[in-house]
Amino acid sequence: MSLGSVNVNNLDLAQGTPGEVECLDLFTGVAAAASETDQVHPINMSTDLEAVLGSGVSNLKTQVEAARSNGGQNWFGYVLPLTAEADPLAEVDKAVGNVSVESVVNCDLVSTKSDLEDMQAAAMEMIGKYQRRVFFQSAFRGPSAEESWSDYCALAKAVTENVAADRVMTVPLLYPDFLGALAGRLANKSVSVADSPMRVATGTLLGNYAQRPTDANGLELDKSVLLDLHNNGRFSVPTWYEDYDGTYTSDGFTLAPETSDYRVIENLRVADKAARRIYLLAVARIGNRQLNSSPQSIAFNSTYFMKPLREMAHGVEINGIPFPGEIEPPQAGDIVISWPTKYAVEIYFTLRPLNCPKDITANITLDLHNYAEAA
Repeated sequence: MSLGSVNVNNLDLAQGTPGEVECLDLFTGVAAAASETDQVHPINMSTDLEAVLGSGVSNLKTQVEAARSNGGQNWFGYVLPLTAEADPLAEVDKAVGNVSVESVVNCDLVSTKSDLEDMQAAAMEMIGKYQRRVFFQSAFRGPSAEESWSDYCALAKAVTENVAADRVMTVPLLYPDFLGALAGRLANKSVSVADSPMRVATGTLLGNYAQRPTDANGLELDKSVLLDLHNNGRFSVPTWYEDYDGTYTSDGFTLAPETSDYRVIENLRVADKAARRIYLLAVARIGNRQLNSSPQSIAFNSTYFMKPLREMAHGVEINGIPFPGEIEPPQAGDIVISWPTKYAVEIYFTLRPLNCPKDITANITLDLHNYAEAA
């Protein structure tokens, strides 16, 4: 008969809340006057950009300033100033290996299809190397003083034609700081990752947007140019509404193929947010026999893996006004656990983004019944 003994163990059930990566951007671009190039610097609303990026003018500084203006309260991000000789994607890869971000805002102008395809390849490599899911927001040049709008549109559309890159957004600088303004709008925490940047209730773009730019012939930028760039070139562009003050944005288009689920950035962001949280839950189940093929375990782990979906679906109602969650509440069958072999498990998740009106048609009818007759 053995002596008595008591062991008390602290068990880790992986119930903690992971840190948020969403709405966190890494801005990158050439800033030769910066005091420390090829290094990552944290920045917020109070950062002295002159000290970090130098006193000279650079597209990087212009976009960061616009992002700060449009990013809302407690805006925070990172900036990676580069020398002209640096390999931008190699430096971004190193930076993302050290800091986890949702988006890379490339402030240097893209000019070829291969620039966009290289960004897509870099984004996929970073998922494989670091399990860090990022998308790129990349700047395309604005029109030159010698170009008409039709010439500009033809050249711009040629750069994105046939490119398949669901992790790349292309943003034309029709206004000098529009890339930064759009990035700030996407990072603004007054809305969620499930909201389109075209959401008018978020407010107008902050900056100098009331004066429309003109082309070589003196013609103002109009909706026909924006529709051509957006619908045919898959660019994310500014827009406005007649008799409604302010300047807003179009959908956040990615360069995904025509039938892709991820043609709009909010779908990609919702899926990425869920994937980041599911990954951490899955790591905690490696070699853990709590996850097995018994019916009891399948039921228990379906609930376990449903946690991020339930959190993302959480909404509130204030004074009778509903503020929805990022997705529909999960339903039975939205998580399916399958065992193809004894030591490998596959888990399938279904996320349901809520409907969102992007094209509203109002129909008006008249009731010409003579109510005096009935009286």
